Amino acid sequence: MWNVYIKNIIRYFREINKKTNAPKMKKALPLLFLCSVLAANAQTPFERVYTTLNTKCQNQTCHSGTSAEALKFDGDINSVYNAIYDVEPQNASSIAKHEQLIKAGHPYMSFLLRKVAGTGFDTDLAIDNGTEGDLMLDINGNQLSNKEIEFIRQWVMFGAKKTYGSNDRKPDYQLVSDYYDNPVNAFLPKPTKPAAGSGLQYRMGPVFLPVSGETEQEWLLQQEVNFPYLPEVYKIDGFMNQQSHHLLLFKFDDSTSAADRGFGMERVSLAGGTTSFDGNKYLTSAWQDDAEFDLPQGTALFWQQKSYLDMNYHVKNYNATSVLPCDFYFNIYFKPRSSSTIEMKANLVNNGLLFLPQGNQTRDYDDETNNDSKQLKYIWALTSHAHKYATDYDIYVRDTTGAMNQVYEGFYDYGNDYDKGYYDWEHPATEYFSSLLPVYFGKHGNVNSGLVARTKWNVQQSFVTFGFTTADEMQLFYYFYTSQDPYATTAINDANATPINFNVFPNPMSGNGKLVYTLEKDATVKADVIDITGKQIATLSQEQEVAGLHEINISQNEQLASGIYFARLTVNGATYTKKFIVTPNNN
Repeated sequence: MWNVYIKNIIRYFREINKKTNAPKMKKALPLLFLCSVLAANAQTPFERVYTTLNTKCQNQTCHSGTSAEALKFDGDINSVYNAIYDVEPQNASSIAKHEQLIKAGHPYMSFLLRKVAGTGFDTDLAIDNGTEGDLMLDINGNQLSNKEIEFIRQWVMFGAKKTYGSNDRKPDYQLVSDYYDNPVNAFLPKPTKPAAGSGLQYRMGPVFLPVSGETEQEWLLQQEVNFPYLPEVYKIDGFMNQQSHHLLLFKFDDSTSAADRGFGMERVSLAGGTTSFDGNKYLTSAWQDDAEFDLPQGTALFWQQKSYLDMNYHVKNYNATSVLPCDFYFNIYFKPRSSSTIEMKANLVNNGLLFLPQGNQTRDYDDETNNDSKQLKYIWALTSHAHKYATDYDIYVRDTTGAMNQVYEGFYDYGNDYDKGYYDWEHPATEYFSSLLPVYFGKHGNVNSGLVARTKWNVQQSFVTFGFTTADEMQLFYYFYTSQDPYATTAINDANATPINFNVFPNPMSGNGKLVYTLEKDATVKADVIDITGKQIATLSQEQEVAGLHEINISQNEQLASGIYFARLTVNGATYTKKFIVTPNNN
């Protein structure tokens, strides 16, 4: 675009010179103008930031090299960069927030950005005048323009680098300029923050999407979270633009893993070699719409006191008539870690080998842990994820006999309790199991038991493959689970008995079912079924068993009529009970 523009300028002034016989000295004027245009648009991101600070924020009362202030904005470009990048502030309030003057990839932990922005620009960048001083104004006593502040924010988000390599992602000044010159689309309204002392609010954004070209994008950005003590996170609420497709929240194992991935915005792209799953990290939460993750009582996410998160944000400018700013906010609620709390974990299962020819297709895909050693997981939440060609997405449990039992229906809106009649791939529903669903994973002879996804597509072109835009396809699902049953019931005849992992599956059951339990050590075990009056209906097992995972079948031979029953498990004299329901068998 600029090449065409510059050529037109040169052509215009040549014609003027020909018509007016302008002196040669005057012919140089358009070239001087042209050089200034080229210089302005050839600036690197930090050169643009440096120019703003150097020309507007260096005077005797602000940050001049002749003053006693810590920041020196009238030095050369290297001096200014070294004075602000990765430098601890002098302000105690800012230090307490774990900020730096400029913290790479963390605009909301960069004190200098807050000092030039303030509430007038964005309440997320507010300055506490009581402890952090006044807003930093320019040499004329005015606040920097919104465009100038936004570009500093974007520069920080993109790693705050002094120089960017040819393959590095960097902030787009023209995109920022286009938005602030014509701000048609409003920012996402800010959700209410948790009350002081109860939680924290974090943000991914703003991400600006252009009117044309790459209107659909997926980005990775790290987030550092500092807790006042070792926490258990019992609730996370997520808020996003309606144009958002998903946000996956990963947690790095440690600070080294986070540093290996690098700080600053990274574009997710197969072509660029960066995917959502790179790095030593694991899924900890996920959203495909606004949602509250209020974890079951007695469970929590276990994060470190200083945790490093990786936010994977997928957004699309569907209207494509003006630049769109996109944001994601999440509120984290936490309390001190309790030794009795059970850890809630998450697992993302991804079929990255998709190749779908034209027409109707169906694919089954197993959770990778279906082929691992035997384990019992208690599923709390389960959801699906696909792109625009998907017409249905169902999830099944395959038991140790190979039988498939459906536990998730893609057509169903679980939140509103009705069948939509179609699969809403843009906002798929999440199924929550109030009594956590026990699923027996692992390899049992020739059977891989566990979760299985069955997806249907109607491909309308020659073929599609796995990819990170909605023009490509995906088959993935994720679920939240515990390795212990938080609702395990202890003895009705031994108040001091230690709870064990013990459940009935499926519940309700129709026909056959099973008791599933884990022994910490070898024990004598007896399993019974009693009815609601306390009458013993059947003895299922009575034997010496070794430590490990066990299951006992409840078959139709027990002749259980429809109703409420209790499975009773006696382990070395300690008794545990679990309620279950039998429904009519229509087979």
